[in-house]
Amino acid sequence: MKKDALGFLGLLYPSHQVIIGEELWRRIDEVTLIVAASDIVSGEASKNLGKIKRAHKPLFQGFNSEELGMALGHAKINFIGIVGKKASMNFLLKAKKGEQDEETTIQQK
Repeated sequence: MKKDALGFLGLLYPSHQVIIGEELWRRIDEVTLIVAASDIVSGEASKNLGKIKRAHKPLFQGFNSEELGMALGHAKINFIGIVGKKASMNFLLKAKKGEQDEETTIQQK
């Protein structure tokens, strides 16, 4: 389920394996994966997507800004940086499994 991946982000946050806000852009070299909201459209967001490309960081866009915010106890979040290869891989596995589960559910209906 998608909730597993979002819950995993929530667990990473207090252990400082997730970086948000301005700190993300200051510590981008430490980040192994960036999770970006799928509904971002502002000019600032476009500028930040350019920063991600220039830093050659992998990008995942599977959740909207409200879902990302709720996972970390905020209203909305557009960008989340995950620190650590193991944490990044586990997040991607949970997110991919959530997508597959949703597709299976849709096909069964």
